[in-house]
Amino acid sequence: MAYIITEKCISCHRCLSACPTGAIATDGTTFSINADLCNECQGYYGVPQCRAGCPTNGGCVPAEPTDLSLRAKLETATDYWSAWFEVYNQRVARLKAAQYEDYWQHWFESYSQNLQKLQTQAKDGTTVALVP
Repeated sequence: MAYIITEKCISCHRCLSACPTGAIATDGTTFSINADLCNECQGYYGVPQCRAGCPTNGGCVPAEPTDLSLRAKLETATDYWSAWFEVYNQRVARLKAAQYEDYWQHWFESYSQNLQKLQTQAKDGTTVALVP
Protein backbone atom coordinates (compact mmCIF):
# COMPACT_ATOMS: atom_id res chain seq x y z
CA MET A 1 0.00 0.00 0.00
CA ALA A 2 1.41 3.36 -0.99
CA TYR A 3 1.14 6.65 0.86
CA ILE A 4 -0.57 9.84 -0.27
CA ILE A 5 -0.03 13.49 0.57
CA THR A 6 -3.15 15.19 1.92
CA GLU A 7 -4.39 18.77 2.09
CA LYS A 8 -2.72 19.05 5.51
CA CYS A 9 0.67 19.30 3.73
CA ILE A 10 2.40 22.60 4.52
CA SER A 11 5.02 22.25 1.74
CA CYS A 12 7.97 21.98 4.11
CA HIS A 13 9.89 19.77 1.60
CA ARG A 14 11.03 17.34 4.34
CA CYS A 15 9.50 14.37 2.57
CA LEU A 16 11.40 15.03 -0.68
CA SER A 17 14.78 14.38 0.86
CA ALA A 18 13.52 11.65 3.20
CA CYS A 19 12.09 9.37 0.49
CA PRO A 20 14.67 6.69 -0.44
CA THR A 21 12.86 5.63 -3.62
CA GLY A 22 12.27 9.10 -5.06
CA ALA A 23 8.51 8.51 -5.14
CA ILE A 24 7.64 12.04 -4.00
CA ALA A 25 7.40 14.79 -6.59
CA THR A 26 6.31 18.41 -6.60
CA ASP A 27 5.11 20.82 -9.24
CA GLY A 28 6.18 23.79 -7.13
CA THR A 29 2.97 24.16 -5.16
CA THR A 30 1.62 20.66 -4.48
CA PHE A 31 3.25 17.37 -3.63
CA SER A 32 2.33 13.88 -4.81
CA ILE A 33 3.53 10.32 -4.29
CA ASN A 34 3.94 7.94 -7.21
CA ALA A 35 2.23 4.74 -6.05
CA ASP A 36 4.34 2.66 -8.45
CA LEU A 37 7.56 3.83 -6.77
CA CYS A 38 6.40 3.99 -3.15
CA ASN A 39 7.25 0.83 -1.23
CA GLU A 40 6.71 2.29 2.26
CA CYS A 41 10.50 2.45 2.70
CA GLN A 42 10.71 -1.35 2.97
CA GLY A 43 14.31 -2.41 2.70
CA TYR A 44 15.50 1.03 3.76
CA TYR A 45 13.77 1.97 7.05
CA GLY A 46 11.40 0.41 9.55
CA VAL A 47 8.75 3.10 9.05
CA PRO A 48 7.81 5.27 6.07
CA GLN A 49 10.02 8.33 6.23
CA CYS A 50 7.52 10.72 4.66
CA ARG A 51 5.13 10.07 7.52
CA ALA A 52 7.82 9.98 10.20
CA GLY A 53 9.27 13.33 9.16
CA CYS A 54 5.99 15.15 8.48
CA PRO A 55 5.51 17.97 11.01
CA THR A 56 1.74 18.10 10.46
CA ASN A 57 0.98 14.56 11.64
CA GLY A 58 -1.39 14.01 8.76
CA GLY A 59 0.23 15.45 5.66
CA CYS A 60 1.42 12.01 4.56
CA VAL A 61 -0.92 9.09 5.25
CA PRO A 62 -1.46 5.55 3.95
CA ALA A 63 -3.55 5.36 0.80
CA GLU A 64 -6.82 3.50 0.83
CA PRO A 65 -6.12 -0.24 0.84
CA THR A 66 -8.45 -0.73 -2.12
CA ASP A 67 -5.85 0.71 -4.54
CA LEU A 68 -4.11 -2.63 -5.08
CA SER A 69 -6.51 -4.92 -3.25
CA LEU A 70 -7.28 -8.03 -5.23
CA ARG A 71 -10.34 -8.82 -3.12
CA ALA A 72 -11.86 -5.36 -3.73
CA LYS A 73 -11.22 -5.60 -7.46
CA LEU A 74 -12.75 -9.07 -7.69
CA GLU A 75 -15.86 -8.07 -5.76
CA THR A 76 -16.65 -5.34 -8.29
CA ALA A 77 -15.23 -6.91 -11.46
CA THR A 78 -17.29 -8.67 -14.08
CA ASP A 79 -14.28 -10.56 -15.46
CA TYR A 80 -12.28 -12.36 -12.79
CA TRP A 81 -9.08 -12.90 -14.78
CA SER A 82 -8.93 -9.36 -16.15
CA ALA A 83 -9.14 -8.00 -12.60
CA TRP A 84 -6.59 -10.51 -11.35
CA PHE A 85 -4.06 -9.64 -14.07
CA GLU A 86 -4.61 -5.91 -13.54
CA VAL A 87 -3.70 -6.20 -9.86
CA TYR A 88 -0.85 -8.58 -10.67
CA ASN A 89 0.64 -6.15 -13.22
CA GLN A 90 0.35 -3.24 -10.76
CA ARG A 91 2.18 -5.20 -8.08
CA VAL A 92 4.90 -6.34 -10.47
CA ALA A 93 5.40 -2.74 -11.62
CA ARG A 94 5.84 -1.63 -8.00
CA LEU A 95 8.39 -4.37 -7.35
CA LYS A 96 10.35 -3.51 -10.49
CA ALA A 97 10.32 0.17 -9.60
CA ALA A 98 11.78 -0.53 -6.16
CA GLN A 99 15.44 0.38 -6.13
CA TYR A 100 16.97 -2.81 -4.81
CA GLU A 101 19.42 -3.58 -7.61
CA ASP A 102 22.24 -1.64 -5.92
CA TYR A 103 21.64 -3.40 -2.61
CA TRP A 104 22.87 -6.80 -3.76
CA GLN A 105 25.84 -5.34 -5.64
CA HIS A 106 26.89 -3.44 -2.51
CA TRP A 107 26.37 -6.55 -0.36
CA PHE A 108 28.49 -8.68 -2.70
CA GLU A 109 31.31 -6.12 -2.81
CA SER A 110 31.35 -5.81 0.99
CA TYR A 111 31.29 -9.58 1.38
CA SER A 112 34.14 -9.99 -1.13
CA GLN A 113 36.28 -7.39 0.64
CA ASN A 114 35.72 -9.06 4.02
CA LEU A 115 36.52 -12.45 2.53
CA GLN A 116 39.79 -11.11 1.11
CA LYS A 117 40.68 -9.69 4.55
CA LEU A 118 40.05 -13.10 6.13
CA GLN A 119 42.17 -14.86 3.53
CA THR A 120 44.99 -12.37 4.08
CA GLN A 121 44.70 -12.86 7.85
CA ALA A 122 44.90 -16.62 7.47
CA LYS A 123 48.10 -16.31 5.42
CA ASP A 124 49.71 -13.71 7.73
CA GLY A 125 48.45 -15.13 11.01
CA THR A 126 47.04 -11.71 12.07
CA THR A 127 43.54 -10.72 13.14
CA VAL A 128 41.54 -7.79 11.83
CA ALA A 129 38.01 -6.79 12.76
CA LEU A 130 35.47 -7.68 10.07
CA VAL A 131 33.13 -4.82 10.92
CA PRO A 132 34.66 -1.33 10.73
